[in-house]
Amino acid sequence: MELFLSRARMMSAGSVPVYLALLLFITQEEGWHWSFLVLCVLPPVAAVAGFIGKRDIRPGLAVTALVLAIVPLPLVGGLEALFQ
Repeated sequence: MELFLSRARMMSAGSVPVYLALLLFITQEEGWHWSFLVLCVLPPVAAVAGFIGKRDIRPGLAVTALVLAIVPLPLVGGLEALFQ
């Protein structure tokens, strides 16, 4: 359980700089789109959920953090396809 909670915390916290770099790339290449909101809101929420899940030993919250850390990629792809 400790290993899972630690990995969930690190993956959710590690997603923040990755998505910020992706955000800079997308806005430079394609301009302002809905992806800006997705990449700015979901990764910090995932990081906070990951840290709280580890601190309070809540595996459900840790799973939510992992899902929130992964969701922006398909969501951005869907939003970009929808609005183009």
